[in-house]
Amino acid sequence: MSLRSVNTARACGVGIALLSLFSGGGAHSADLMTKAPPVPYTETDDFWTRPYLFGDLGRTKLKEQGISLALTLGDEAVGNLSGGNRNTATQAGQLFFQAKFDMAKLAGIQGGTVGLTLVDRFGRNLNDEAGIPALQLTNEVFGRGSILRLTELYYSQKLFDDHLELKGGRLPVGSDFFFGLCEFVNLTFCGGQPGNIQGGYIYNWPVSQWAGVVHYNFAKEWQLSVGVYDANPNYLTTSDSATYFLPGVPGSSPASGVLVPVEVVWAPSGPLNGTWRFGGWYDSASTIDGGLPGIIAISPGSGGVSDQNLGDSRGRYGVYESILQRLTVEGPKAQGWYTFLNTTVADHRTSYQDYQIAFGFRHTGTFASRPEDEVGFAVGTTHVNTAALTPNAGGNEVPIEAWYGWQATGWMNLKFDAQYVLHPGGRGYNAAGVKTDNAWILGLRTLVHF
Repeated sequence: MSLRSVNTARACGVGIALLSLFSGGGAHSADLMTKAPPVPYTETDDFWTRPYLFGDLGRTKLKEQGISLALTLGDEAVGNLSGGNRNTATQAGQLFFQAKFDMAKLAGIQGGTVGLTLVDRFGRNLNDEAGIPALQLTNEVFGRGSILRLTELYYSQKLFDDHLELKGGRLPVGSDFFFGLCEFVNLTFCGGQPGNIQGGYIYNWPVSQWAGVVHYNFAKEWQLSVGVYDANPNYLTTSDSATYFLPGVPGSSPASGVLVPVEVVWAPSGPLNGTWRFGGWYDSASTIDGGLPGIIAISPGSGGVSDQNLGDSRGRYGVYESILQRLTVEGPKAQGWYTFLNTTVADHRTSYQDYQIAFGFRHTGTFASRPEDEVGFAVGTTHVNTAALTPNAGGNEVPIEAWYGWQATGWMNLKFDAQYVLHPGGRGYNAAGVKTDNAWILGLRTLVHF
């Protein structure tokens, strides 16, 4: 990626932060920020009501022809009021471009879709800047390098009246599995939860892998999904190498195995709709997370002790559930109460963070005069393995978050956010073994659709 691209992205982030009237002065990323343009574009929309800052620009006509385009900037400015070892503020963000090509309209291939997503990230991690030893990011959009990434490049084909979908290419696992919404600023409540606690080998947005996915709608409101993902740490590279978009090609290190997620989804329809996910994963690589003791095994017939830990004899795995459910219907534009509950349990034997739970609510249409404004509240916990070699062993980090989302214009959403993180790191100890206080954090998320 060129220096010009980096500077452009950073300049955009600064500009949006100023526009939002906010300034101040071990991380793994989550999935796509979610606040879609509130209404379709119409010629009667003015500067304030239209869904895109720069207007339609021929987008509607292109979509009719089978090409959908989107360019969005998300920025999170956050400040540490207490906790850690420094009261400071920082920001991070991402500029992402998305394109979808309807192959039925473009080439007469019914059920075919080509998707492309590019993500350019920038900014700093508040946990590092403020010395907060939290397990989860307090500005979730930070992570995986300030570089341009190929996040999606895939072909999808639906068959048998859309009962079967075959999908392959470069994919982030959270695009087809786990809980992918990202409406909060703390990572505990954002994106694919298994990747939040197992980010060393489950790569959430914006990192992608070569993968193949099958979705099968075996009954009304029910779907079974199976995926196979190339497990290769080269996908995490942040270098500007010639093979940047194709890590894993000759000249780079070989894959460590495959990641196989399996998921069953129940999606009740009707006014009180929802998405209930139940699944698990298996990764064939055999590695124990850093911070856990190696387990010494006796080699049969060797008459001695092997230095091979038992993690080398089998892969890693975990199970999860994710429930997103509408509770009330209060208006024609999705107004009402929604709730979510996410639980992930990873292999205790190989995982430093071995479970995470998140529970929360969101209400759309907070005031009658503001039908598209929202409020949200969530509480969660991330547990440190009791076998970990750290004073945080067996502890639980507990973040609490609340926000108000103001749909300022048709194309800009501002989210005013407050977080309180109890026992950051599990028991509040930093890397030097010094106990730190709970952290109070204020922030502002800005989302702009161009």
